[in-house]
Amino acid sequence: MTKFLSVILFFCTAVAFCSGSEIGSFAGTPTEAELTFMTQWKAFLLKQGQADDARYSADIPFSFVCGERSSREWIKPDNATIVSGDWQDKVRRHTLTWTDAETKLVCEVLLEEYADYPAVQWTIHLRNAGTENSAAIHDFKALDLLWCRSDDSMPVLYRSQGSDSRNDDFIFVGEDMRKSMWCHNRTVRMDSATNSAFRVALNSSLFDSDTRPSATWLPFFNYKTGPDGLIVGLGWNGTWCAEFNHHGDGKTDMTAGMERLNTILYPGESIRSPLVMLLYWQGEVMHGQNVFRQFVLAHNHPQENGKPALTPLCCSSWGGTPTEGHLATIAKIAKEKFEYDCYWIDAGWYGQGTDPCPSVFQGDWGSVVGDWRVNLTRHPNTLKPISDALAAMNMKFLLWFETERAICGVPATKEHPEWYLRPGGGHDASDGETLLLNLGNPDARAWVTETISNILRDNKITWYREDFNMVPDGYWSAYDTPDRIGMTEMRFVEGLYKFWDDLRAQNPGLMIDNCASGGRRIELETMKRSIVLWRTDYNCFPYLTTEVTQSHGFGLSHWLPAHATSPFLVTGIDDYQGRSALSSGAILSASEFNNGNPTPEMELWVKEKVAEAKACRPYFYGDFYPLTQGNWSDDAWLAYAMYRPAERDGLIVAYRRPKSPVISLGVALPMVDSDKNYEFRDGDTNETWQVQGRDIREKGFTITIDQPRKSKLIFWRELPLEN
Repeated sequence: MTKFLSVILFFCTAVAFCSGSEIGSFAGTPTEAELTFMTQWKAFLLKQGQADDARYSADIPFSFVCGERSSREWIKPDNATIVSGDWQDKVRRHTLTWTDAETKLVCEVLLEEYADYPAVQWTIHLRNAGTENSAAIHDFKALDLLWCRSDDSMPVLYRSQGSDSRNDDFIFVGEDMRKSMWCHNRTVRMDSATNSAFRVALNSSLFDSDTRPSATWLPFFNYKTGPDGLIVGLGWNGTWCAEFNHHGDGKTDMTAGMERLNTILYPGESIRSPLVMLLYWQGEVMHGQNVFRQFVLAHNHPQENGKPALTPLCCSSWGGTPTEGHLATIAKIAKEKFEYDCYWIDAGWYGQGTDPCPSVFQGDWGSVVGDWRVNLTRHPNTLKPISDALAAMNMKFLLWFETERAICGVPATKEHPEWYLRPGGGHDASDGETLLLNLGNPDARAWVTETISNILRDNKITWYREDFNMVPDGYWSAYDTPDRIGMTEMRFVEGLYKFWDDLRAQNPGLMIDNCASGGRRIELETMKRSIVLWRTDYNCFPYLTTEVTQSHGFGLSHWLPAHATSPFLVTGIDDYQGRSALSSGAILSASEFNNGNPTPEMELWVKEKVAEAKACRPYFYGDFYPLTQGNWSDDAWLAYAMYRPAERDGLIVAYRRPKSPVISLGVALPMVDSDKNYEFRDGDTNETWQVQGRDIREKGFTITIDQPRKSKLIFWRELPLEN
């Protein structure tokens, strides 16, 4: 009966996926039609053409109010002063300026256009050019746009949940923009109140309200309007809000910006908006997602030697481990020739405590945060012996910090209490209280920049890992006055970006790992400066579900090419679990086995998994092709393909879950050319076979896994044409 059921399920799956040439292109290469549409839109914004008012509002796509005067009254497309730069690396920057005699405000927009993508990005700066305080600036919408569908299709909003250490982190969902079959209007809003209600209804989160940028929803949205759509992305490391208000007739108001801002500006003072990105696409939703992925790599991702920086393959270790333990691990890596890029030391290396700090669940690592002196009990010669050993192997060195959080009682909090924010306001904190370093304070920022830079230089740190295990909005709001709501957050966020920029400028080649309780600070401005090496804290705990780890990577890969986590290998040698966290980077360590005493067999297996991750890594920078739905069900399959158009090769990753009765899965590979031949290779057996592209397009491709709770890696490449 089970075999018969497997055959039936395989047939149904094959029918669902194998529609051959009817499947549209998912490729991440923009089309000429997409580029032409955005070129026309950019021309309108730059006073060089007319608006396509059948698709979008013929107006500047942002707005704000000063007192009772709307920016719509004085900021028009045709009255901007525009200064345009030259093309550099396929990017051209324009400055659009407006001045209002009534409010004395100067509005300056920094607009970026791209030669290779149908996208624009902008940031708005407002400055009080008067000699008196401005009226209150409020309703500041960094995005304020009417978008219209091109046919009678019902709009669909695609988005992904954020990182909250839950099963459904990063799940990619699409929602019709109607209330029902009878009521075609609908509003989807994401702000503190609606996000909090969403979290409370789930009843599964540590925080009922977590306003970190990607804690509840990722700040990226794909709005499908029939045969095309618009992707909206936001860059703001504070509290943002967004709304999609479908009128019911195919017209949708899209608005987004900083949630809490109602402030006067002092003479000469300026504020900025969140970064806004628009990307236009046509065809399949996954084509739009892949164009976004490639755009991110090209223009919103750290670069190394003119190319997108690679996510490292890391050997993780605990900072509370004494120096000799680290040196023994590093010696083992050298002797056995592990293919690691980076050695990772996490929390516990700092402070002046003398008691052991053996793990994330034991010791003083959390109670001495903010004291960035190397702990000489655990590391009597500081971290230099470790950094010297790594430098001799040409390995990079990652070190954990939680720079913005501090526990009252550590030296800096006593010497400069005015640098720290309390949730109740004031500076009279009690020992043990959690404080927030105010990066909006220039003196505090200068001190922490110098302090961290010195540690990085002295210890040859090449990866700066910044964690952030607190929700900051209550700290910010406590220091706002009634006429300056949002200004503490404004200066803090500006200060955070400057802090990271200064760190990188003072330490050439420095890379940043952006953590924040695991993946809760994913936004465009952060993505420009950092890579997420720990996408969710779900993987901090030994009772995680392997299938959920698979689902997390699958969901996040709709948006980000580069991210990583650890499969938390505590169950022994297990390819299925080891591959569950497969992505552009890997965190794999033999020390997680057997209470830190791995057997030679365990060490050999980890070495093989590191080499396997390195072989797979290049493909994750290509296009992403879901082959199943995203899920974490233990009786289903999860499968996807990565494809590199320039190299004409790819990788299939497939998991048959523990209770799945399905032996074979039929899938479509729409990137395959009917007129070409292909070679496939089994990543476990190295068996190779050839298939004609026409057969794949017409009949589909079959993945067979003969046992439950097993996985499959299949590499393939296009064969050269025979003479």
